[in-house]
Formats: sequence, structure tokens, C-alpha cells
Amino acid sequence: MDLIKLFVEGEIMDKNEYFQSLEEIVVDPLFIGDSMQDIAEETANNTWSMSISKELATEIVMEDFIDFLRRVMTNRREQIRDSNNRDGMLFYIWFDWQSAQIKFSLISDYDTTLPFGCEIEIIHKLEPIIGEFLRFPYHDGFPFEDVRDDEQVEEDVNGETLKVCLLKINR
Repeated sequence: MDLIKLFVEGEIMDKNEYFQSLEEIVVDPLFIGDSMQDIAEETANNTWSMSISKELATEIVMEDFIDFLRRVMTNRREQIRDSNNRDGMLFYIWFDWQSAQIKFSLISDYDTTLPFGCEIEIIHKLEPIIGEFLRFPYHDGFPFEDVRDDEQVEEDVNGETLKVCLLKINR
């Protein structure tokens, strides 16, 4: 059963309609801060995400996303060039498994580390990230039977004991 479908006037969206619906991302204005203190605001304002249905993932090919992201990056380059920013900006993209979304962001390049609280692997090509996104089997949601609450961990937070369930996804 599909949990999420993209609809256009009652019909399931095809790949052309999908990329047309993302057109606002291509032209979205950047927030460019004046200093390192603006990084959090840049992150909040300059992060975009995209999701697709499993059916659409079979119709879209790698080059479709590459073309889309090139258009986005061309627009962002022009915005940066027309701004007062002299440090440049850092473009980064990742696939978020938990939300089944591909996400990307731009922040000013003040020799900054990326705003993630985990270990990251830096690669210099879009294809591995897009490929992982397109091959992901759970675009329409995680089937309930594949989610188990095998482990429970108790954490002490400010004097209170919290039970935290770690969910395992079977593949």
C-alpha cells in the first residue's frame, strides 16, 4: 500500500510534472549572511529537500537529477556573484534515509565544518548520492512489518529515566 503519492489534479505525477513542481527550488533566493554568526540562519533558510514515490523513482534516471541540480547550482552561483559575499559559499548534498529525502544546502564558506552531529564522508560527485536516493526501497514509507522495537535503552536525562526504543530496519 502506498503511504504517499504525489498528485496533480487527481492524477499521479509523472517525472516531467515532478521536476516542474520543483522549479521554485531552482529560483529560490539565497540568504547570504554577513559573518560566521549568520551560519545557523543560512542553514535554516538555504536548505531544500525533495522526496519521490517509489513508482516515480523507477521513472526518473540519474541524469534527470543531475540536470536539475546543475540548474540549481547555476542559479546559486549567479546569486552569490551578485551579492556582497567575498568568501564564497559551500554547497553540500546528502540523502536522509530517515525522511527518504535528498537534501541540499548552502552556507558561507568561512572555513566552516558542516552542521552535522555525526561522522561524514566527503565525496566530490553527485552520482553516488543520487543513485542511493533513487535505489532506496522505502520511498512510500517503511512497511510496518519491517520495523521492530528490539532494543530498549534507558537514559537518565535531568534526573528522569526515559525509555528510548531503537528501531531496526530489516533489509
